[in-house]
Amino acid sequence: MTIYALSTPPGVSGIAIIRLSGPNSLSITKDIIHCTIDKPRMAFLKTFYDSKKEIIDEGIVVWYPKGQSYTGDDLIEFHVHGSKAVINKFLNELSLRSDCQLAEAGEFTKQAFLNNKINLYEAESIADLLNAETEGQRIQALRLKNSSPLFMKWREQILDVRSKCEAAIDFSEEDLPVSILEGNDQKIKEISQEITAMLDDSKAGEIMREGFKIAIFGPPNSGKSSFLNLLAKRKAAIVSAIKGTTRDVIEVQLQINNFPVVLSDTAGIRAAKNKIEKIGIGLALKQITDSNLNILILDGTIKKISNEIKKLINKKTLIIINKQDKKNFDGGFVLKNIKGKGFLGIHEISTLTKFGYKKLIEDLKNILNSLYEHGDDTLISRSRHRTLLVKTSKHLKNYLKISQSAEIEKTAEELRIASNYLSEIVGFIGVEEVLGRIFKDFCVGK
Repeated sequence: MTIYALSTPPGVSGIAIIRLSGPNSLSITKDIIHCTIDKPRMAFLKTFYDSKKEIIDEGIVVWYPKGQSYTGDDLIEFHVHGSKAVINKFLNELSLRSDCQLAEAGEFTKQAFLNNKINLYEAESIADLLNAETEGQRIQALRLKNSSPLFMKWREQILDVRSKCEAAIDFSEEDLPVSILEGNDQKIKEISQEITAMLDDSKAGEIMREGFKIAIFGPPNSGKSSFLNLLAKRKAAIVSAIKGTTRDVIEVQLQINNFPVVLSDTAGIRAAKNKIEKIGIGLALKQITDSNLNILILDGTIKKISNEIKKLINKKTLIIINKQDKKNFDGGFVLKNIKGKGFLGIHEISTLTKFGYKKLIEDLKNILNSLYEHGDDTLISRSRHRTLLVKTSKHLKNYLKISQSAEIEKTAEELRIASNYLSEIVGFIGVEEVLGRIFKDFCVGK
């Protein structure tokens, strides 16, 4: 079916682009412009007509032929004036036709995938690029699209080894080369090591895509909400001297050094009796567990840290001692109270005067930058990729364990499963490819 959609954001603008893609694109276009297009990838100034032969608008039309377009089918772009009336009239005319239908979200890219213009991994990177809000996300989306060949290379190598194993099984009585299985183990070992290295890297790709999660926690009235507002540069949370003001988790999205950050203000941690406050503390504890970084806010005028708070301090905790502007402030008490605890660092600040704030932001930037210090050009941006790579790695390791035995059928099966999991990342695999390799590489059955 031929599909159509407005490809530019709705609203008043100088130009709006309406896309049409599918087998009926050229015939529909002929009805709209009352002539045929005979030259591809050239802009023509044409008058657009409705079904009653009345003028809709005058604008540019471009034809991208089948096999050379983004979708792989004939694709037409209509550049019209970007008024709501023109856009609605044009789209309404298309909706009255029986030979086309309104595209669903992502259907043009889906069409490109089905026509083998892109693979599934590349389609996901395009989605990431469209949704990029920070410079870091934009760069990563492009890196992901360019890294697709590595997955394709692994897939091709696994299929190559598997085809040789299948040949040794199915044509064992034929005059096959003695060296048919030589070097196979080394190829699989190298792929396994590369996948393991990728999995061992930090989850930088997933974090960049979804946002670096920072949970702010601490005892009541330590300045958590004030700190959230300071980072957000607006009053995102209520600040009050009354203990237990924050009951739910308050999330704010911001950028730090081109990194997307999801900042969460949580309920004050204490031994609460109020049922609603207990629920809030439960949500806070879950947020602390799920976060990439925890910022503990302590009141520098209080010389005690509760056991509930001490239990939550770990290697992903950055400690901030607030209220440096107070006369009775004493940040030295913290180290005395948390002996033996591992944590990222300590900062003395004042959310009121912004003392120490600049140094703290630099520290946060360094923490975020460290995610990519040892990162590979190929990243895992979705949990789907990680899960499939883990499964692929498992079966490649199974192959290496049994490859020295005489059970060649089992080795072929492990490679089949591994290649299927890996192929789910890019979105395709077929038995025909394996058979094709057998008959291409070996002269069998003659």
